[in-house]
Amino acid sequence: MQDAAAVAGLARVLGDETRVRLLDELTSGEASVSDLACRLGLDQPRVSTHLQLLRSSGLVDAHARGRSRVYALRGEAPTLALSTLRTLAGSPKPLRSRQAAAAVEHDAPIRRARTCYDHLAGVAGVRVLDELLERGWLRAEGERFELTPAGEAALAAEGVDVAEARRARRAFAVGCLDWTERRHHLGGALGAAVLRRLLAGGRARLRPGSRVVHMQADAVWTS
Repeated sequence: MQDAAAVAGLARVLGDETRVRLLDELTSGEASVSDLACRLGLDQPRVSTHLQLLRSSGLVDAHARGRSRVYALRGEAPTLALSTLRTLAGSPKPLRSRQAAAAVEHDAPIRRARTCYDHLAGVAGVRVLDELLERGWLRAEGERFELTPAGEAALAAEGVDVAEARRARRAFAVGCLDWTERRHHLGGALGAAVLRRLLAGGRARLRPGSRVVHMQADAVWTS
């Protein structure tokens, strides 16, 4: 009886279209509430509620990454469960999230540049991190980054408030996996400080009521 009740309870959790879509999105890797909401076209509180139910049912795990929390499938069982349900329903398997992300039109505004919480994501966000590393301003330390003396001086000259970023009660500079590019952009307090400077200096502009960022110049840095 207990086994039957447990199976029925899990079936009720999986018997919701939104939760199935969330599990599908997570088959390609971990993601934040913000990115999942953007992909599914839902508000973040609704996504958070469904993720909490998936966590309590043992289907999804969560862990902190910098200031944000990211979610991932707990092992292979959720994917196998979805596959079995689709076989029973006679439904073809949809595009995996990774394939769907690759199918996003290359010049779509949401892919070119957008906010991820308080830092820059998309093609522009990945490019910013690449340039910081190529210039030797940042040095990779696993999934975190160390600001070099040359980088500290250069970013200060660009108007980035590095000192304020260091005082923040959060990770200073971390890699944040970009859901469209499948590479890291710069997160953490330094990532937020860089975006604030780009906005204040007129090199970037937020689209009202949207996460889309309009980059006003191809070059991010003046030097």
